[in-house]
Amino acid sequence: MNILQMFKIKFSRFILFSFFALIFAACSASSTGSRYEKENNAKNKSNEENSAKVVEDFDITPYKTKIEIKDADKNSKEINNAWYDYKNEYNGNTNHGRILETVDGYRVLVLATDNMEEANNVRDKLYGQTNHKEVYISFEPPFYKVKVGDFTDLSAANNLKFKLKQLGYTEARVINESVNVFEK
Repeated sequence: MNILQMFKIKFSRFILFSFFALIFAACSASSTGSRYEKENNAKNKSNEENSAKVVEDFDITPYKTKIEIKDADKNSKEINNAWYDYKNEYNGNTNHGRILETVDGYRVLVLATDNMEEANNVRDKLYGQTNHKEVYISFEPPFYKVKVGDFTDLSAANNLKFKLKQLGYTEARVINESVNVFEK
């Protein structure tokens, strides 16, 4: 036998084996689908029969609770009263005065984006949602970073991070940075 005849025999065996493997795989896959379809159809029919028997006759009206909401005091000086258990460290003065010095401290990074308009929108929202009016946008190529606060105490920065996460800023994190100390 020469090499060409051996190649033809091996090639024909390969083709034959591949053909049977393909037929076997196709037949086995098609038979399983019908079995599961029959079981699902039977379950759906029994669920439809059970749901047809249910009659809703419950009246919720006597159990409704009347909710009374008190009007907010319009003369109140509090900016945001959503955090009842936390001290309100903000005194209502948006002009902090002169910066005395710059020291190592902490800020809460809320957003890093390459879109300046998005950074400005987040800064504007933060002014209304927090008691901290120290909201900064810095450009550190290629990102605009929105940061809140001038903290020398790590626990105060972590408290603000917690509040911001509760307000929906899930990516908020405390970072080390030079912070401003204002004249009081």
